[in-house]
Amino acid sequence: MKDWLEKIKGLFGKKDEEELITTVNTKYEVNLVPEIKLQMIKAQKIRNLVLFVCIVVSAAAIGSVLVLFGIKSGQDIAMANQDGKLKVLSEKMTGYSELGDLVAIQGQLTALSDIAENKKILSRVFGALDVMLPDGEDVVQLSELRVNLEEGMLNMEGRADARIDPLIDYRVLESFKKGAALTKYDYGRYVDVNGEEIPSWCIDESDADGNALKEGESYYAWWDLRRDGCGAMKQGASSDEVLGASDANMKTGLQYSADADVETQERELTQEEIDAQRGNGMNADEAKQNTENVENSENNGEPVKVTEVMRVKVWRTPQYEKWYQAGNMTMDGAISGIDHFESACIKYSGSKVGEVTRWTSDNECMLVPEGLTVTSSSNARDESNNLVLKFTATVGIEPAFFQFQNKHMIAIGPMGQNVTDSYVQIEGMFAQEVTECAANDSDCLYNVKNSGGN
Repeated sequence: MKDWLEKIKGLFGKKDEEELITTVNTKYEVNLVPEIKLQMIKAQKIRNLVLFVCIVVSAAAIGSVLVLFGIKSGQDIAMANQDGKLKVLSEKMTGYSELGDLVAIQGQLTALSDIAENKKILSRVFGALDVMLPDGEDVVQLSELRVNLEEGMLNMEGRADARIDPLIDYRVLESFKKGAALTKYDYGRYVDVNGEEIPSWCIDESDADGNALKEGESYYAWWDLRRDGCGAMKQGASSDEVLGASDANMKTGLQYSADADVETQERELTQEEIDAQRGNGMNADEAKQNTENVENSENNGEPVKVTEVMRVKVWRTPQYEKWYQAGNMTMDGAISGIDHFESACIKYSGSKVGEVTRWTSDNECMLVPEGLTVTSSSNARDESNNLVLKFTATVGIEPAFFQFQNKHMIAIGPMGQNVTDSYVQIEGMFAQEVTECAANDSDCLYNVKNSGGN
């Protein structure tokens, strides 16, 4: 700005030649640095910057290496400690004499759920045969039976013998075939008054001979409260009834209906039981009164006796009208507020016809969906030399019938007879293999009286 001001002043004022020369010398600056020098200085700056960046990167890399080395060293130390512990534990385990048994048991425990899910019950095949075989004087007996549980296939060889008119063995075999096609099954669970499942091991559905428990046309089961994990309290039990209940009954949380049919027994109540149960369901006055009664009885030398419930009857067949009138069953078959059996196969329903309620049951579980197939038949003689019909047949049983997880299984025959999942008398189902007709036995070969048909 100063130079520009001087220049402006010179335009309007007079100056001698010397002043003009002096002014010119101070106004301009001559750059004496060559171009190559400028390029060198620029290159030095770039070099210094690159060198600085390299130093920073190298320092970071060295720090990272040091950190990783520290981590690895720590891991090596920790792993060495763990190896030492594992070596000590291994020595202890290998020195354990029953290690093999322990490992086997642990492996089995982890597989229990899979085993239970896939487990099948072979004995149920006899229950199925019991209701499929003709029931009466005509006889169908088996001499050989092969069972494939995976596919539910039965291959059998046996005899058919007509013992009532008309004496046609083919008629008996045909009866067996049609009966098998009409056979059904049912399974489910028993529940208490609140709908809680009763453990399967607490239920008895048959007598000592394997016959289903039946009263009239209704089937039932006994709920045994004396077994471990099977106890129950009566719904709305009074303090006296709570006092007389066993510890097992009080711990399960199960309850049976106040109107249920029960079997009881009388037993002596110990002081220890009274002390342990005194506070269950009683107020202070009731507990005190019970204590006084016990003490008075003991002073008189008389033991305290209580009536204890041993078994509770649980109906498998609904008590239709009784439960409907009591509000325990609806027209669409829903059951509640009563000990009963929840079927997985049978659906119940009711309908009003005037003043009468008609109840129906529909079972959708067919035991032999494809029916029984007779693969061969021929005349033969039995061990008593009687004429019979020898046959071979195959039948496919619904695989769900053999599943262990399907509890309280029952086979239902075409005439309504059934066999529960329990011991079944099988002696009459099997007999000695019959002998095919000899070449010179014309009575057997050409028999038309005791066998016939297409």
